[in-house]
This record gives sequence, C-alpha cells and structure tokens, in this order.
Amino acid sequence: MLYVKTEAGRKEVLQRSPALTPAQRQVLILCDGERHLEDLGAMMPADAVRPALEHLVARGLLALRDAAVKVIPVEVPLTEPERYRAIVELATSMATDLGFAARVRAQLQIERAQSIPDLTGVIELLCKHLQKTPLMALRLGKLKQLAQA
Repeated sequence: MLYVKTEAGRKEVLQRSPALTPAQRQVLILCDGERHLEDLGAMMPADAVRPALEHLVARGLLALRDAAVKVIPVEVPLTEPERYRAIVELATSMATDLGFAARVRAQLQIERAQSIPDLTGVIELLCKHLQKTPLMALRLGKLKQLAQA
C-alpha cells in the first residue's frame, strides 16, 4: 500500500501549521507516493507510523493508493572472482562521475588492482567525492557491501 499526499497534504507541508505532531508531520513528509508502508515502518518506530497514517488520512492530508506488490531484492551469493568483477564494474562506472584528476587516479587504481583489498583505495576515493548525492550514496553503499562480503 502506498500513501500519497493530497492537495491539502502538500499545502500542509508548505504551511507548517501547528495542528500536526512532529511524528505526524514526519510521516506526511515521507509519504511521497513511492514509499510502501513497510518502508515507513523501517524509517520510524512502527508504533508511531500507524496512528499518524490514520490521523492524516482522516484529515484528508493523505490518500491510500493501491500499488503493485513491492519486489524485495534477493541477495545472490557471489564467488570471490564474481565479487571482484562486480566491484571493478561498479567502481569504473562510478568513476565517470568524478572530476578529471580524481577520475584518472581512480582508473589507475582500478587497473592496477589484483584483488578486492587492492580496490580499497578506489572505494575510499569514490566515497570522498561522491557521497553527497542520494543516488551516489546508494551506489556507494552497494559498493561497500560487495567489498565487505
């Protein structure tokens, strides 16, 4: 199930009236039409989410929308060579988003690497330069997960 802001809900977020508790306001902000109920439960205490959702729906600030079943990714165990290859491919694709000098350093480190521990410097370089954007933060999280597995 997805909760989406109504027009009144969007206005409430902008106007910040004192009618909502901090938990209700947070739930209202988080309901972007893409987060499932399970996602909200993972972001906030479950005992705060349900009452807030009920209150916001009753006030007409949120509407319930049917959604396709959320697909939960399945972790596939990788062999050491498969992990190494995945790290190299992901790091190489991410290096294209770096500035010139950092990109060249990253590419050289990737080309010299013979094992997963050799790629640690590249991962640190990518983290230093790319962690500020949300999409890159997600990709960096996956890269770190592969390196630590």
